[in-house]
Amino acid sequence: MKTGVVDPQAIRALLAEQAQAVNDGEGYRDSRNSLRLLASVGWLGLGIPERQGGTGGTRLDAIEAIAQTAEDCLTSAFVFWCQRAFAEYLVASDNDKLRQTLLPQVVRADRFGATGLSNAMKHLAGIEALRVQARWQGQRLRLDGHLPWASNLVPGEFLVAVAAETPEGEAIVAVIPANTPGLSRSADLDLLGLRGSNTAALTLEGVEVDRTWVLSDRARQFLPTIRPAFLLLQCGLSLGKARSARRAIRNTLQTRSQVLRGALQQLDHRYDELATQLRQLAALSEFSFAETRHLFEVRIALTRLAVDAITLELEAQGGGAYLNDHATARRWREVAFLPVLTPSLVQLETELARVTPAIVSDPEIESTISPAIHNPSRTALTTAPGLATGAIPPSIAKTAASRSPSRSEVRR
Repeated sequence: MKTGVVDPQAIRALLAEQAQAVNDGEGYRDSRNSLRLLASVGWLGLGIPERQGGTGGTRLDAIEAIAQTAEDCLTSAFVFWCQRAFAEYLVASDNDKLRQTLLPQVVRADRFGATGLSNAMKHLAGIEALRVQARWQGQRLRLDGHLPWASNLVPGEFLVAVAAETPEGEAIVAVIPANTPGLSRSADLDLLGLRGSNTAALTLEGVEVDRTWVLSDRARQFLPTIRPAFLLLQCGLSLGKARSARRAIRNTLQTRSQVLRGALQQLDHRYDELATQLRQLAALSEFSFAETRHLFEVRIALTRLAVDAITLELEAQGGGAYLNDHATARRWREVAFLPVLTPSLVQLETELARVTPAIVSDPEIESTISPAIHNPSRTALTTAPGLATGAIPPSIAKTAASRSPSRSEVRR
């Protein structure tokens, strides 16, 4: 183990070096190594107050750290998001004892947080019923059901957050440790990319936990409070992939493919506009109806930006980029995941379509929505520092300079 200050750029270089292997799921290259590297510079705790065991800084710092990780390796950034989202659940919970026990372990990557709330977010949007059933038996909660997809399920070392419904119609969110009797994990799913993300299905048969493992017994109130952070942190994934594609295109245009310069300028303009809006949204402590809708729109637009950027990169690079071991081919497989990441673009568009009539009929709500999504030229805001350039914000740099890797194991 190294001693002294860990350089974030050195960590990024290591993540970039293993990106192909962790995307393809080769050998031991799974999410554990990535998360321990990120923990060594304190990035897993960004946006979480130091008094709660975090690194401090703002939510924007956390988004930026995820974006920088995504520039180098989307698999690492995705499990970073999983870990950080799980930490967000703990921060938002009224269960002080559970938070005090688990949050330091998650921030240090001693335990691995799986966000098994994909089904819950779809349920919140009215798309599907909860797949897990819960029944109180005295002070113990029995859980039965099946989750077809969860990630960061490091075998024997994960903690998964699950939403379940009782016979009385109440919804509960509980944490289940990997070694709980009755909880079984499938083999890793055969994914197109991100194969090192420890993504698998979970089956719960007579799983029992006591009340101390309950994050919230009022899930329908709890889930809406965590959804903005859930979505904001996801935005870092698309932001980072858009950056890396734009950089690759720009490098190519220095020698050839000049005809694509106009298309790149359009991408740059869209990126700057969305980075500005994301900065605004990340600064909010509470979200109104209109601001939540705007967040949905930004999340959709950033995902489409990343998809468009990698497509233009493929055009710029030419036939060589279609070879399986080319970095562009790997980034294409990575980006293909973003439109289906829960909530998928179809799910977000469906929810927007459902609420739009109510907004159109209320001019006061409509007037609060930023026009930049629909007409980017109308925005007069400045571009977000760090988000636009990919530079490490001062708060992240300060954090890294003050951290010692002695709090976390760094594997090289």
